[in-house]
This record gives sequence, C-alpha cells and structure tokens, in this order.
Amino acid sequence: MRDLRKLRFKLRIAAAVAGALVLIAVAVVVILSLNASRQAETFQSLHSQVQNRRGAMVPPQTVEDRVKEAREQIAKLYEDRFPDKASAIFEQLGKLAGENKVQLNQANYKTEESDLPGIEQVDVAASLTGDYVQTMKFINSLERSKMFFIVDGVSFSEQSGGGNVRLAIRLATFMRGGAE
Repeated sequence: MRDLRKLRFKLRIAAAVAGALVLIAVAVVVILSLNASRQAETFQSLHSQVQNRRGAMVPPQTVEDRVKEAREQIAKLYEDRFPDKASAIFEQLGKLAGENKVQLNQANYKTEESDLPGIEQVDVAASLTGDYVQTMKFINSLERSKMFFIVDGVSFSEQSGGGNVRLAIRLATFMRGGAE
C-alpha cells in the first residue's frame, strides 16, 4: 500500500508538472499568436505604405518627358505673350487705344532686367483721355490682350469738359531679348 501511495503521489506530481507544462505551452502559444498578429498588422501597414509610395513614384523617363513638355510650354508662352521688339508693345497699346476710342496722350517706357533669363521687363507709365466707359474698356482690353500686360495702377488725373476723363496708368509687360 505504501508503494501504491507513493505511486499515486508520484503520479499526482507528474500530472501537476504536466498540467503546468500544458499551461505554460498554452500561454506561450497565446503570446506568440498575439505577437504574430501585431507583426502581421505592422507588416500590412508597412506594405500598404510601400504600395502607396510606389504609386506616387514617377518613373525617370516620365519626369524627363514632363520637364521637356514644360520647357516647350514655357517657350510657347514666351513666343505668344512676350514680343521680341519694343515696337510691338507700342503698336499694341496704340491699337487697343484706337479700338476703345481713347486717346493715348503720352507714354514713358523703362526697360529693366527681369529674374527670367532672356526676358526684360518693360514698365510703362501712360496718360490717356477719353470717355469714362471707354477708358475702362481700354483697361479691360489690356488685361485680356494676348500680349501679357499687368495693370499696376490707375489714377484719376482730372476731368475735362464733355464727360471725358484723364487717367494715368502704370503697367508692366515683358519682352524677349533686347530692346530695339
């Protein structure tokens, strides 16, 4: 009987140790699965970030093509909007004044270098006379002109008889190359 008690005692200890080992194994599996789940989430997050960045990356050839296209557009803008002769600016101002029935009394021009390579800025200070509505149409036509004009300021100088007004206008435009 003593042997049976010893045997039962040893079996209980073995069962307790086996149970403890099973609990430890379950705990390890649970911890590892939680850790693996976190790692999987982290991996998915990183994977989606990489995919998003890959989608945002532009191949070098595409960048070169876009740069070439932008240069062509800039050249076209310069060609279409910036004259290569100062006389073209004066002609355009006279043409717009005539179309809008205002008299361009005086215009002073000053050419200076701009920050753009091969482009000079031309500042114009002009005095004009005409009906108020026509002078406003003239200013509007300057802003809509194919030639690039920036109206920098308009001031009312005086009003003459017959409903005419005299305006002083400051504007800027640009010219390719040198002045005539």
